[in-house]
Amino acid sequence: MRFTYAYKTSDGRRHEAAIDAESREAVFEALRRQGIRAIKVVAADGSKANGEKEEGRRKKEKVWRGVRLASLVLLVPLVLVVLILYRKAPERQANSPALSSPRHQIYGDPAIMEGFERGDFSSVLDRPGDRMLAVFAQPGRLMCQGGFNPKWLSVTQLEALSKYAKDELEPGHDLPVDVASPREVRELKQIVNGMRREMREYLANGNGTLRSYWRRLNERTCEEAQIYERTLRELENETDQSIRAERNAALRAMGLRTVPRPRSREAK
Repeated sequence: MRFTYAYKTSDGRRHEAAIDAESREAVFEALRRQGIRAIKVVAADGSKANGEKEEGRRKKEKVWRGVRLASLVLLVPLVLVVLILYRKAPERQANSPALSSPRHQIYGDPAIMEGFERGDFSSVLDRPGDRMLAVFAQPGRLMCQGGFNPKWLSVTQLEALSKYAKDELEPGHDLPVDVASPREVRELKQIVNGMRREMREYLANGNGTLRSYWRRLNERTCEEAQIYERTLRELENETDQSIRAERNAALRAMGLRTVPRPRSREAK
């Protein structure tokens, strides 16, 4: 299906272009991979919402939804088996290097998480660069007070980050993860290790500068928050539990929070 989209370049100019995709979400995903942040996406044929115009198209989407749910049902037992086998090998975990972990929501002890949510990582992360990465560790939410904007980086901070990128992002310099540490601390360090590798590849491939990388992290978090808020609105009055399960599975796959079931509206 054909969509038109609008976006602005760094000089503030507005541009419009067209793209073929199955839905508006697919358009946003494709543009995000290209580093484009669209400000408007409209179906070229004037259809509503995600470009669905024909009843047959909606039926086809429903069939695919069933297929995806069936795949999820088959995948969950396999994941559980892998987790059980992995947890039964503590010696292997202790002797193995820290593994990178995809960004995801960290839950646990409020005494630990309260500090993390404020952006206080000094007790578990020694390097300023690691603490700055940790701000973006959880998809769709910033772990800091008062928000974050890479434009605020001072010359001194940029110099410190340059030294961090040069001296501390070399392969083999990942943060050590002690299996005796609280689970929340282990998860945070594993996520930061994954982000360190992502940052190393970003700079090594010539994709941009330190400042642009931090801007990219901020934009990605904002986009994830928008996806969550949009899903939250879409499910506000949704009664079809299969649809709720599918949308929550999609959020979970991106590391985002899931949308809880609404409270009963019965007057009692």
